[in-house]
Amino acid sequence: MFPVAELSAAFSSLQLGTQFTLLVAVPSIAVMLVGKRLFLPDERFRTLVVEFVRTDWKYLGVAWVVTQIVNTLAMHFHAPRTFTSAVYAVEGPTVVAFQAVTFTSLTVFATAIYLVGFPFVVLFTYFKLKAHDEEEAHRYALAYILVVVSAVPFFLLFPVKVSSLYLSDVEPLMYELSPAIQYGIFSTDTLVKAFPSLHTGLSVLAAVYARKAGGWYANTVLALTVGIVLSTLYLGIHWVVDAAFAVLIVWLAYRLSQRVSDPRWTMLSREVVSGVRRYTSP
Repeated sequence: MFPVAELSAAFSSLQLGTQFTLLVAVPSIAVMLVGKRLFLPDERFRTLVVEFVRTDWKYLGVAWVVTQIVNTLAMHFHAPRTFTSAVYAVEGPTVVAFQAVTFTSLTVFATAIYLVGFPFVVLFTYFKLKAHDEEEAHRYALAYILVVVSAVPFFLLFPVKVSSLYLSDVEPLMYELSPAIQYGIFSTDTLVKAFPSLHTGLSVLAAVYARKAGGWYANTVLALTVGIVLSTLYLGIHWVVDAAFAVLIVWLAYRLSQRVSDPRWTMLSREVVSGVRRYTSP
């Protein structure tokens, strides 16, 4: 066993991008395994893997591709101006109240909820739903895509800065927590696509669909969702308006996804996957 000091030194010697990946990936995988143990105890791990290879990758893959496309568009398209002042005109310095009390341990906890709790809630909900009702899992994947795609026009044409870059009274707590986190966030986020908050929208969507699975899982996702929304405000990332508008998008996406039958969504996912294959094939 390596001493803690040596492990810490070895970790610090890694590139910042690698450090950030490890800081997010390792805890996320651990949380997913704990979630499997707690919420899917009767599902064999091998069965989950086989099902993923057989069918799930199509739905999750389309969702992932759409997310990557949206992030790429946001990174490379720069509007001539930002509209942060418009958001400020609506809500004023409301977010300052969420940093009325700050301390390092709370910042670490909020960052963990933001970086690790979020992917768990969003991804694990699909597998929990599938164990309960496969068609609802597919509708959830569709609703996820609808929420992400709905944010595109606002990211591109109505860019809004994160709250800590606009208000001097709001500290960028997460960005200042460690160089690795700052590097990881700055290299993947423009910091001017706060409106709407996808962290809020996608976690609320997971909470809405998790109710269909019921039990402790629904309550756990609800608690994590509340934590995720509060963390985005406490850490100086989003505005209250960002969260409120994201909830509206979720409501629309949920209603639309419930109107789509599983066969239609299956056919759509196949067409998208085929299109991606044609586009990426040499």
